[in-house]
Amino acid sequence: MKRLTTHILAGSCILAAAATSLTIPAFAADNAQAADEYRTSKLVGSKVYNSANENIGSIEDIILKADGSLDEVVLSVGGFLGIGDKYVSMPFSALKVSRDGSSLKVMTDGTKDSLKALPDYTFFKS
Repeated sequence: MKRLTTHILAGSCILAAAATSLTIPAFAADNAQAADEYRTSKLVGSKVYNSANENIGSIEDIILKADGSLDEVVLSVGGFLGIGDKYVSMPFSALKVSRDGSSLKVMTDGTKDSLKALPDYTFFKS
């Protein structure tokens, strides 16, 4: 009988702990993408054009800060078929993103040579 009481008490404690760990904090979230929002998964790999409509690179990655805000975008410039690429970064705010039919059009100021002149970007090794 003492053993049964111990098991019931232990089970109650486990259930109480599980119930408290399942609480999810309330937050407001949108349930649909707005027309002026862009999926980062669609931006990565996108070609980047300048004002003369020249392809000057492509988006290699998008870097987020710890608070979730966009920090910078890493561009791949100067390579051919993935060989000899140079990675450079710029503030995400330097890009102008718009819809072009079913795809995205990404533009920024500058030339391929001005991007190549930027310092190499080094990814953090985790």
